[in-house]
Amino acid sequence: MVSFAIVELDDGLTVATINPGQSPEDAAVAIHGVLIDAGPYATYEDACDALDELNCEDDDDRQ
Repeated sequence: MVSFAIVELDDGLTVATINPGQSPEDAAVAIHGVLIDAGPYATYEDACDALDELNCEDDDDRQ
């Protein structure tokens, strides 16, 4: 079963799919990114919710 993690790419944060048997780090490298939050998140929606939280925290830090 796939799971999901949060990865930083050159243009921002995104959700990456972690395939069965794959580490979160390998999933990040596969899309040329850096692992930010390994999760793992069971659903894409859960990972998106976590990503939204990270983006909100980042916005709060800038103010």
